[in-house]
This record gives sequence, structure tokens and C-alpha cells, in this order.
Amino acid sequence: MSTVAAPVPAATVPRRRAGTALVLAAAGVALVLGLLSLGGSDRVGPLDWSGQPEVFTHPTLPGDRVLTATLRNGGLRPLCIDVGDVRLLDGAGRVVASTPVFLQGFGKSLWAAGRGPQQLPDTELLRTGRIALLKPGQEVPLTVAWHAVDGDPVRVAYGGGSLAL
Repeated sequence: MSTVAAPVPAATVPRRRAGTALVLAAAGVALVLGLLSLGGSDRVGPLDWSGQPEVFTHPTLPGDRVLTATLRNGGLRPLCIDVGDVRLLDGAGRVVASTPVFLQGFGKSLWAAGRGPQQLPDTELLRTGRIALLKPGQEVPLTVAWHAVDGDPVRVAYGGGSLAL
């Protein structure tokens, strides 16, 4: 007795092709994300360095360190980052006391870090470097100061991720 396979209905062929295409697309996305995580940038989250961050010591303040860098939103969504969420971390993950600002230098501030109870308008928070609003691909300067005796930072954490120094 011979068995004859029933023909596959024509309507299921496009569904199978669509299902195969979805599986291949998901595998491709997983491969790309995996390769990006091996890329050496050692980042978690949407922010990345634009150029190389620099750490320097001022000749008149040998115990102090200043990091200057430019951050770039490499994600697909706009970001709002508050300086109150920016932390320097040492190799053990401990916080190193520091003062961050989204400016290329420091200035005198009359207000505490973050948005706080003062409810300052976003325009003032942006002007004074208290927050950074970044569209995808947009860049912002970052300056962070700390005392060398407080620790040796290896990462900058910002709430939604972190970057290796």
C-alpha cells in the first residue's frame, strides 16, 4: 500500500515564508546586538562616548581630577538625563564622590543638583548643565570633577546605563 502525501494548501505557503522571514530577522537582530556588545566600547544603554574622554590634573590642584568628554545618544529614542543621576564608579562598583555638569566647564550654581523642589524650568536646567535633552544622534558635553583620595573611577553611570572610562 502506498501513501501519497496530501498537497499543501496554497494559503499556508506564504504563512510559512513569513514565519521563516520573522525567525531569520530575529536571529539577525540578536547577532547584531551580540556583536555590538563585543565591540570594545564597554557601554550599557544608549549613551556612548563621542571621541575619547580625557582625565587631567590641574597643576595647582594635584589632588583633584577632571574628566571632560562628549556623550552621544546612540539610541533610537530621545533621552533626558539629570546630573543627579550621574555617578562615577570605581572597580568594585562603589560610588566615587564627584560633581558632574553637562557643560564644557564649571560655573557657580545657586541651586541644588537635579530638578529638586525649586521646579526650575527645563530651559534653566539646560542652560546651567543640570539636565541634558538628547535626540537620537545628538551630543552633549560632560565635565566631572572629583578628589583623587575619594577613589579611582572606571565607569560613569547615568541611571539608564553606564560607560567605561
